[in-house]
Amino acid sequence: MARMRSLLLEQPIIFVLIALIAAFAVFADGFADASNISNVLRQTSMLGIVAIGMSIVVLTGGIDLSVGSVVALSTVLVAGLANSYPPIIGINVALVAGALIGFANGVLIAGLGLQPIIVTVSSMAMVRGLAMWISESRPIFGTLPKDLFLLFDGRFLGIPLPVFIFAALALCAMFFLGNTRTGRAIYEVGGNEEAASLAGIRVGATKVVAYTLCGFLASIAGIVLTARMQSGDGVRTGMGWELDAIAAVAVGGISLAGGRGHLIGAICGVLIIGLLANAFNLMGINPYWQRIVVGLVLAGAVIAYNERLRAWFSRARITAAPTPELPRADRAG
Repeated sequence: MARMRSLLLEQPIIFVLIALIAAFAVFADGFADASNISNVLRQTSMLGIVAIGMSIVVLTGGIDLSVGSVVALSTVLVAGLANSYPPIIGINVALVAGALIGFANGVLIAGLGLQPIIVTVSSMAMVRGLAMWISESRPIFGTLPKDLFLLFDGRFLGIPLPVFIFAALALCAMFFLGNTRTGRAIYEVGGNEEAASLAGIRVGATKVVAYTLCGFLASIAGIVLTARMQSGDGVRTGMGWELDAIAAVAVGGISLAGGRGHLIGAICGVLIIGLLANAFNLMGINPYWQRIVVGLVLAGAVIAYNERLRAWFSRARITAAPTPELPRADRAG
């Protein structure tokens, strides 16, 4: 109970999520319907899987802007290979490709000391180009078996399968980050690379693991998305997902400087982004405003968690606090 209370105090985003749900239930017709909530959870689960990987990378002090392109490439590989091979072949190829892309990002960043934003922007362009080349910039239809569609449309105990996949991966990631040597090393590396190195942590290897996991998880999201679209698309699929994933991570309180934050916060951030999109649709608000709101939410989160700003507020509270008046006898003495 004490641990739960501590988590709630450390994650105010949970209360924000609850407040938004309550507000949308009142102002957005049909929002509170069980079918709508189920649909929101199913739709956000794929972004949630990407956000788990992004969280791991951000905790090391890095960033991965290639995740949307990895999602697109995964859909193309699964749909394209299904034309000639069993779907398990395409799924495995997509998983290996995602992991290899993440591994390459990690090696370039950790091994050569290149900036994460430069490396992952480059890989974002190259992977997107590869997906467009394989698909000839056209959607791939009509080759997927119906059994694959169950990854998105299937249910267990009335709950969509993508939600179970998202929840299982989130639990595994939380266990990994909190209970394994490599998971704890990710926090140490993000907090202070030099101190982590002096403590015997293999900084480079830790970063490579983080980026590899990020690419692998993005490919899982792409596989689920393939089942949803019932096709593969290398042009439009995954566009903007990197921004949404970073926004979810930042809103959830994971420091973009690395070393601090909890995956629970990122999960809440994903749900908030999904709820905003759903509520906007129900209220008839222009879809373009959704992108504007995501950008504003990301900017607000970065400002809210800025260390200088928080330090300034702390000093302001101390300065504004009234000085306790000493007893008369003490003042006389």
